[in-house]
Order: sequence, then structure tokens, then C-alpha cells
Amino acid sequence: MKLASTTADFREYAQTSAEAVALFEGTGFRFLDMSFYHENHPGSPFVGSGDAWKKAVCEAGETAAKMGFSFCQAHSPAGEYFGSAEKRESLLTSTRRSIEACAMLGIKNIVVHGEGSPAFTPLEFMKRNRELFSDLFGAMEKFGVNVLIENSCEQNSPCYYMRTGAEMREFIEFVNHPLLHACWDTGHAHMRDMDQYGSIVALGSELRALHIQDNYGDRDSHTAPFFGNCNFDQVIHGLLDTGYTGAFTFEGGNLMRNHNAWPHFRKQWEHGGKTVKTLLDVPVHIKRKAIALMYETGKYMLEQYGCFEV
Repeated sequence: MKLASTTADFREYAQTSAEAVALFEGTGFRFLDMSFYHENHPGSPFVGSGDAWKKAVCEAGETAAKMGFSFCQAHSPAGEYFGSAEKRESLLTSTRRSIEACAMLGIKNIVVHGEGSPAFTPLEFMKRNRELFSDLFGAMEKFGVNVLIENSCEQNSPCYYMRTGAEMREFIEFVNHPLLHACWDTGHAHMRDMDQYGSIVALGSELRALHIQDNYGDRDSHTAPFFGNCNFDQVIHGLLDTGYTGAFTFEGGNLMRNHNAWPHFRKQWEHGGKTVKTLLDVPVHIKRKAIALMYETGKYMLEQYGCFEV
């Protein structure tokens, strides 16, 4: 398996995606998950008029090619589909553009979150989320990009009914579109203290991407393996037993946390009427070493199972 991490690891240290890509130099990672997660907001080129968003994507692609990086998957913008018409349109615009961006970068798979609501029964959740993903079919088909659903957990979203591999497969079959598949998030599954091996086997060939992260089973910490207590033997056995061919992609960059890294926040402190920020956040040179450690951790894990791919 190829070892990858998300460009969101360096989101707070970069003004552009190209700058985030460049910060992976020297970390060991050569394969990247392109994150568009924070691109749905006022002022973002992904929701504004014009083609500025295409320029940003091209710059990221050019930087990656120049530095010897490749993109293996992507994550779509966050937002609200079942809120106001304005919020829905903003989410759809930014998501459709992120799908087109994947085609520009040669990415075949992008993760798109479904959305729950206290008003939804499990069946209503299925029906309403089918509407959400149906609004993306045109872009998916035009650009030949797979959209992947992702598992969640009660702590993050009590009314989100795609939590197990069986539930995810049920939804995929319910929607019945050839470009709709799945991404498995190990941290979300660990928060449910569930059998990850069984869910990965249930997904089988529908599993096209991973979000590898750890926690202590309580909150969605997004830290690296061995910085929590998730059992990854069951995860890798599931991947090998089902013939998984995607990347082993980390979403664990919070092994060193900045002050505003959800869901664990570092409180600011004032002295003499002024906020002291000297040690509030991780400096970029130490953050890059932390990401390099995450790479070495992933390499070790895959090498123990004889499946590390350069």
C-alpha cells in the first residue's frame, strides 16, 4: 500500500494549497490527499465567481509535479446541505468544483460527507442523503470521479446512520450509482469500540480510500497511530483479506496540536493585559518533524505486514 497524508496537515502554515504541498518536502510522504475541506466560506475562490479556484488547483498540481509528489485522493468541502438555500448552493458549488479539481489533478476518489438531522429516521436519512449525492451525479459523471461516503459515530453526529460497513454498503446499494463508493475512518470507528475488521470485510470492494487516525475512544482527536489506543492489527488484516488496493492515508496530523485544533483546544492566557502567544502553537519546523514521525510510523506498520509500497 502507498502511504499518504492530507494537505490539511499544514493548512495553518500555508496561504495556498501549493504552499501546503511544498511543506511535505523532507517528511517522507510522496503521496497526498488533497484537502478542500475548508474551501466553503465567503471569500474562498471555490464559492466566488470566476476561475481563481482553477488557478489555485493548477499551482498545487505544478508544485506537486515539480517536487515529485502525487495526489491519491481528496476531501470535499464541509458545509450544510439541509440548511438554507444559500448554504446549500454554496456547498454544492464548492463541492462540484472540488470534483472538477480532482479531474485536473488526476485524482479518482473524493470523500464527501453525508448529513444527519434530528428530524430524520434512519430511512429518512437514507432518502434525504440520496438527494444530496444525486445533486453531484452530473459532476461525477462529467469528470469521471468517484464520490466516497464516510462512516461517522454518535459522538460526532448522533443522527448519522452510516456508522458500520454494513450500513454504508446498504446506502451505496440504495443509491445505486456506479461512481458512489466508500472511505473508512478508523478514528470514527474506534470511538464506537466496534469490530473494524468486520466492517471492512462488509465493505469489500466498495472500500476505495482510508482515513487512518487514532484517539482514546472518547473524542475525534485525529492523532497518529500509537498516540491513542486503537487496535490497527484488525484494520490491516481487514484490508489485506479484502484485497484493498487504495492508499493508507493518514488524517492524524494532530499528534502535535495547535491551540484551535478541534476538539481539544488550548486556552489562551493573558499577562499584563496582553495575550501571550509564545507557546500557543506548534512552530512549523517542529510540525514537519511530527509529520515525518507519522510517516515512519505508517511505514513501520505496513512493513510488518509486508505491504509497504514505495
